[in-house]
Amino acid sequence: MSAPVTEPSASVADEQSLLETPPTSVGETSAEDGTQTASEEVVQKPLPTKKDFPALGSGAFYAAASKVSWGPNMNSAAASKSASQSPSPTPLSVLSSAKPARSKTIQEAFSLDLQSQLSMSKLEFSRIIQSVKQAHGVSVESTLSKTSRTFLISGAPEKVKTARRDIVKKLTKPITATIEVPSKTRAAIIGSGGKTIREISGPLDVKINVAKDVNEDSFDEDLDDYNVEVTIHGDLESVKQAEEKILAIVKRETKNASVQVSVQNKELTQFINLDDIKTDDVITSLSEENGNIVLSGDRDAVKAAKATVLQYLESLSSQIKTKKVKIPVKFQFLINNKEIKDKFNVIVRFPSSSTDEEVSFIGKSSDIEEAISHSRESSKHYVVESLEISKAHGKNVAHAKNIALYFEKYNVLNEIKEKYPDVRIVLPTPEELKVADSVLVRITAKSDAAEDLKNVRKEVINLVNELTTSQILAVTDLDYDLFHQDIKKTLEQQEQKARFLQLGDYYPGDDTILLIAQVSQEDFRPSDEELKEGLDEVNSSLDTLRKKQSSLSTKTFEISAEVQDSLFAPSCTTRQLIDEEISVEGGHVQFKMHNPTANQVSLRGDDKAVAIATKAIDSIISNPSDKSKLTFGVPSNSVPRLIGTKGANLNAIREKFNCSIDIAQDGETTTDATVVGLLYNAEHAKTYIIAEAKKWADIISKDLLVPSKFHGRLIGSQGAYRNRLQTKYSVHIHFPNEGEGEKVTIRGPSRGVSKAYDELKALLDFEIENGHKSIMKVPTEHVARIIGKNGDMINDIRADSGVELDFLQKTSDAKAKETGEVELEITGSRQAIKEATKRVEEIIKEASDNITTSFEVNPNYIKDIVGAGGRVLKDLISKAGGDEIRNKSVEVPNADSEDKHIVVQGPKAFVDHFVKEVKAIIDERENSVTKEIDVPKDRQGALIGPAGSVRRQLESEFRVRLEVPDKGAKDGKVTISGLPANIEACEKKIFSEIIRNNYDAEVKVPSAYHEFVSERGALIQRLRSDFFVNVKFGNANKVANKLVRVPLVIPAEKATGTAEEGIKFTTEEISVPESKDSEFIPWRLSYEPVDLSDILTEEEPKNEPTKEEVLEKVKKLVQERIELAPKATTVGYVWSNKPQNFRKVVGPMGSNIKRIREATGALISVPKKDDKINDVIYIRGTKEGVEKAADLVIKRLKN
Repeated sequence: MSAPVTEPSASVADEQSLLETPPTSVGETSAEDGTQTASEEVVQKPLPTKKDFPALGSGAFYAAASKVSWGPNMNSAAASKSASQSPSPTPLSVLSSAKPARSKTIQEAFSLDLQSQLSMSKLEFSRIIQSVKQAHGVSVESTLSKTSRTFLISGAPEKVKTARRDIVKKLTKPITATIEVPSKTRAAIIGSGGKTIREISGPLDVKINVAKDVNEDSFDEDLDDYNVEVTIHGDLESVKQAEEKILAIVKRETKNASVQVSVQNKELTQFINLDDIKTDDVITSLSEENGNIVLSGDRDAVKAAKATVLQYLESLSSQIKTKKVKIPVKFQFLINNKEIKDKFNVIVRFPSSSTDEEVSFIGKSSDIEEAISHSRESSKHYVVESLEISKAHGKNVAHAKNIALYFEKYNVLNEIKEKYPDVRIVLPTPEELKVADSVLVRITAKSDAAEDLKNVRKEVINLVNELTTSQILAVTDLDYDLFHQDIKKTLEQQEQKARFLQLGDYYPGDDTILLIAQVSQEDFRPSDEELKEGLDEVNSSLDTLRKKQSSLSTKTFEISAEVQDSLFAPSCTTRQLIDEEISVEGGHVQFKMHNPTANQVSLRGDDKAVAIATKAIDSIISNPSDKSKLTFGVPSNSVPRLIGTKGANLNAIREKFNCSIDIAQDGETTTDATVVGLLYNAEHAKTYIIAEAKKWADIISKDLLVPSKFHGRLIGSQGAYRNRLQTKYSVHIHFPNEGEGEKVTIRGPSRGVSKAYDELKALLDFEIENGHKSIMKVPTEHVARIIGKNGDMINDIRADSGVELDFLQKTSDAKAKETGEVELEITGSRQAIKEATKRVEEIIKEASDNITTSFEVNPNYIKDIVGAGGRVLKDLISKAGGDEIRNKSVEVPNADSEDKHIVVQGPKAFVDHFVKEVKAIIDERENSVTKEIDVPKDRQGALIGPAGSVRRQLESEFRVRLEVPDKGAKDGKVTISGLPANIEACEKKIFSEIIRNNYDAEVKVPSAYHEFVSERGALIQRLRSDFFVNVKFGNANKVANKLVRVPLVIPAEKATGTAEEGIKFTTEEISVPESKDSEFIPWRLSYEPVDLSDILTEEEPKNEPTKEEVLEKVKKLVQERIELAPKATTVGYVWSNKPQNFRKVVGPMGSNIKRIREATGALISVPKKDDKINDVIYIRGTKEGVEKAADLVIKRLKN
């Protein structure tokens, strides 16, 4: 099909309406100046020539006399009119109304090959063309040649376009085109829910199919991906347009690429310098997992960079050499391999054998020679000492070897190494210890650190001497091969008591376990007997394994030595499969090859494990051929993944099971797989392949759009969160490289993908909500204040506000020093950022306002400023507003200190207020006088009050110092120090309020009856609420309070009922202590009425009882209780299985229990929820009163 030719064309309608218009080009002005006459215009008109014949589709307009129309759209009336027209003058109105015109139509020509067209008659062809013309309102002309048919379509641009597609579709045969695209672009082509592919196929009316399976022969190393086929079916034109749109999507999706360049020689990894291969367009990094070079960026730039990297690796490989140098073993440790790598870029590799003297130097030839020379030269500056620790403990070489292994495993010498960093301590290796006759610890240091070397030697000797033979116990009765993992797990739980070594970790076949008792450095060293007891206790923790070992099964098989070596050696595939099968069941089995004879193999292990191994060996003996063949089907859609990239997965399965595995060509639903090998191995391979196929058949991919800035947070530190999800749900989560987009792909089993997607989406939503960032400026001098001691302040802000706080610069940075500010980045929700910002601003404001003031004071006044127990000082700080200020300090020297300055630091307002208060105290002290007052000794205690409260109140209120003599002091005078006016006011209050008899009446209650009379405090409250009478107990206040708080004695067993009873009432008789005339509690009654006139109604009676009447009534009430007390010899206990119902007994504001007490005269105590016995109500009184009270209580409980 030829390419379309498109030209502008004037429409027929335009031609008809502008026959009198002078010839113009499109876009030129055709109207003349309004002053020209019609005759002048006629004279200027040129005669028509051949040049006036238009090109096809031109937009020119023609003079009326020479107007020519072309094509079948010519109007006959217009033609005849043109032929008969005379050159008569044109009216001026016609000329003046002429406007420049722009074409509204186009012409497009294209060709179709005859081979691509449908075979049809001329009549059918004409009908199709006619229907297109009518449907789209266009003109269509056609010419036929030997090989093609050419079409010319005229009309509006959009109509021409649709008409062309209609013609191609109706005249040509449908075609099917197939293109290959990278499989990773499949999702983009299909789109979310098939949206993208529908947008392509719908308008073009084509069918598009994207294959599910990849083409195994189409691996693209640059994209690290296989291709899939996309099939497009439809007419020729539509297929071509659909293909262009799909390829545009592919180009967009594969614009960026990430390629790994494999470094075959891993020795080169440590010599690669990324700066040598970096470019501006490609991100270059070195993979920590496999040591390969990773290139990311624009695909074309990555391809070019890959070629550069391969060339670089080839060049580097030719430069890296290995040179072996013989160095005596005892001097090899002097070579500092880290220093040589840093200084010369040369790797030093020490021999694995303790007798090998060849040390390898790997690097560039010139660097190697310098490194060797440096090693020789530097070794001359070292002092070396060999400490033979086997001389200790009676030259016990075996014990010394154990100590060396213990030091190595638990890094016992690390503390010494950190203390003396210039000294190196080298312990002998396990291989050296095995053949050594003595144990040497090599200690080396440079000549100028010889003194440190001596100190290290002494400390090592001390450690060795402390570790006596009695501190180590050797256990040899457990089989290492069978139980080493269980032994380790058990003894790790006992490491606080004893550490351990399993010699089997170092020497195959050695079952010895060493238990090393731990001795606390903060206590005296235990005796040998105590050490033995501790070690025996740890040893006994292994008894369960001993019991298990004693119950092990054994089995012996006749198998030739050759077959044993080929199948049951630890490195053989069959043996590994048996071990794996046993391990899955949690069993242990020990293979003893060539035992008890060369052609026998013995098994030893627990019953289950031996049974599994026996079944396996029986299968192998009965089916010894390695040509056993198994054929089975696997889902066809899982075959590509089973095979893997370039067959990698299939080869791995072959190697794992030592079988030949072939997979047939894909079937419709299932594909045959054939496994050939030893029957036991083949059966396991079959099981494995079916399981893998089932897993891969269910594999799906799901995409989550994640803004690039959240990738790091969703991946987690060192990939922690991604790895957790991958492990938890058996999926693979791919995050795009920088610049590759925002699509995160989760691939794996459908169920796991769905759950991983939900978790990742939830985390993303959380990060978006809490991922807002704000940056604020912080003055460098206040950074330390914001961080706080050990990070306390900044951690508090993080915890309280739920934000992340990070300083983007250090205060030592050049920019920070220049500007005096650093940036603080706050990350979190908007509200949290707002709160954290406010906190930081408050700290800055507070720190900016901080000042420090120091002033001198007379040491004699320190006591006045500090006060007893520091109370005055605390009050001063509190009054100055210091309670709410964190960063403040007040330093007051001791009275006998040489320093006489008080230093105050904090916000200015606080400091100024505090200093003012202190100076006021000093001024008062300087102008103060002392006065003695006469206070009766029996009333002096009232000046002190409970816990000194009265004295503190007086001193604070009147700014005086009050000295009250101790009890029994000869000088019984009370002194007041302060300003004269303050002393006078204080003295007045003492005599008028504190030591006067400020009560209205007194009743003496025998102390033996006080608990009953006061109803354990309930009566005191009733007198206050009902009669406005306050009761105080004078000097007996402490005794009175103690008596009402005596714990109640409740016989729980006797009083407690059963669940069936629900409520139980029990009584018992008690004896009342005799009242002694000398033991009384003074009840001092004070009438203190409250004025309720504002809240009483008009109906409230106005005649209120007088003070005397109230006091008389109260005295009578108390006296009645005193008379009743000796008769209160009955105690009742009401038990309920629902103590929560006791609130019914109490009633609102205690109203119910108050009525019961008044009606019965009984002492009633309802337990609290946190009381020891909280399900028994205690009642004491006369027998009648107790029974009546119990009856009322039980009624309340049952209601």
